[in-house]
This record gives sequence, C-alpha cells and structure tokens, in this order.
Amino acid sequence: MSLYILIIGVLAAVLKYAEIDPVAKLSWWWIAVPFIVVMIIWEVITPLLGLDKKKEHETERLAKEKRVAKNRSGRPGVDM
Repeated sequence: MSLYILIIGVLAAVLKYAEIDPVAKLSWWWIAVPFIVVMIIWEVITPLLGLDKKKEHETERLAKEKRVAKNRSGRPGVDM
C-alpha cells in the first residue's frame, strides 16, 4: 500500500514540476504529503506492528529450508 502512495507522490511531483493543471496550482506542501505519509508508515507504523521482523523471519525460514533440502539431496544414503 505504501508503494502506491509513493507512486502517487512521484506522479504529483512530476506533474507539479511540469506545471500541468490542476496539480500546478497546488502548493509544494500538498505534493510533499504522500512522501511524509510513506515515511511515517515505513519508520513508525511498520516497526511498531512488527511487520519488518515478520518478513525477515519468513525470509530466514525459507533460506533454511533451501539449505536443508540441498544438504539432504546432496548426501545420498544419509537419512535424517
């Protein structure tokens, strides 16, 4: 979700810089709002909810499963 907000911010900044209406009439503060929201999401809300650690643990678990599967297939005749 935060990436969509970031894309909206980038599009708004490009439209503002190119002076395309109706975005050209907005203040730069309104253009900065999506970037501020994304920063708050990434720096405050995600760590507060533990979503960053959850993703990290999932990545580590998948890597461990790959290592175990590789070691089991690489050593024939050894049962675990």
